[in-house]
Amino acid sequence: MSLQSRFSNSLNSLPSTTQRIVIALSGGLDSSVLLHLAAQYHKSHPQLDFLVVHVNHGLQAQANSWQFSCQQQAEALGISFAAEVVDVEVGARTSLEAVAREKRYQALAKYIDANSCLLTGHHADDQFETFMLALKRGSGLQGLAAMPPMRSFAAGCLLRPLLSATRAELEGYARQQQLSWIEDPSNQSLEFDRNFLRHKVLPELTERWPQWLASTQRSVQLLQESVELLEELAESDYQTLKRKQSLCCKNLLLLSAKRQRNVLRYWLKLMGWAYPSQAQLEQILIQASAQQDAKVAVTLAEGQCRRFQACLYLVRKAELLESELVTDWSLASTPILTLPNCSQLAWLDGGKLLPPSGTEQVSVKFRAQLEQKEFSAAGRLGSRSIKKLLQESKLPPWQRNRVPFVFYDDVLVAIGDIFIQKGYVCPHNKGITLSWLPTY
Repeated sequence: MSLQSRFSNSLNSLPSTTQRIVIALSGGLDSSVLLHLAAQYHKSHPQLDFLVVHVNHGLQAQANSWQFSCQQQAEALGISFAAEVVDVEVGARTSLEAVAREKRYQALAKYIDANSCLLTGHHADDQFETFMLALKRGSGLQGLAAMPPMRSFAAGCLLRPLLSATRAELEGYARQQQLSWIEDPSNQSLEFDRNFLRHKVLPELTERWPQWLASTQRSVQLLQESVELLEELAESDYQTLKRKQSLCCKNLLLLSAKRQRNVLRYWLKLMGWAYPSQAQLEQILIQASAQQDAKVAVTLAEGQCRRFQACLYLVRKAELLESELVTDWSLASTPILTLPNCSQLAWLDGGKLLPPSGTEQVSVKFRAQLEQKEFSAAGRLGSRSIKKLLQESKLPPWQRNRVPFVFYDDVLVAIGDIFIQKGYVCPHNKGITLSWLPTY
């Protein structure tokens, strides 16, 4: 089957709701062939909106001339063009390749909505390199499955229509069509692992076993099927374990160790968190089986995995922020107040809290600033310690130091949206209602 036919079949598999095709164009061989094939496809599918996006990393002296070359390529084929300039800053223990890739996808994501698809020029040689790098890192099935032909991306999807073609095939097509492309000098540097695999390892393997790339592709496809089966099992387990935004520890521990790890990875992925290391997974499982009163937490890149009332929670860094600032609140001009700890406090007409008089100053404090230890909550006999009330509220421990305390002048009238001071209850729900959102 011709390269154009394989490309067309790949695009024909897109959801029927797809309205725009975004082509990632670096100007190299792969993306230049991708653009040419896309332009041919566009002729028979004029109802689709095509856009070329070039990401300028500024890493080479020729970066701006490459951007101009890409613009010329797109315009010559009658396709709209956009460029994104990004700054690539490499810190300690970070890879230039990884940072540049992350910045590139962040820039491309701006153009992908629910009805859009991003096309990239990844091919079979890239798939081999991704597989080998995952093998070097000791990755599990997810890593060894390398790059799927299609996946979700931003609000839409990402499609790799050239994944079944070798680089040699792309080069043959480019020469046949008399295409020109950019040669990035960094692609020759053996300092980068991908280049070492490309220039040293793959040629040796192909010389010894000419069908090596095809065999690798078949193996990767089988691995991808295995990943899909594991995800189906994880989804089934997750439906059994989930409790709103948490997982039930008791039911989790009834599963085999393998299924425990599988569903935890699925949960983290579902919540948009990075895959944890094996050591982190083991720590989460230890936390799930710890004594009920144990205060345990596992730190991950995005925040912490915490346990509360026999359930596991993923708590983002923003939800762990505390504050020692006092914030004045003008209810008349600010119905929704953003607090220093990245939570929000809002008020609505109608409710049990007596609104402030015109002369009272409304302010918000936090637990660390309170001198008051007792609070007389509406609906409770006498007064109780604030600590005890927060425990009784079933508020998770990580939120108890973040909950806002609302004052009228020097009087504490409400604890978040949980408790109201007895003397500030408005009859017949003709007061106001407070609403606290721990994160926004």
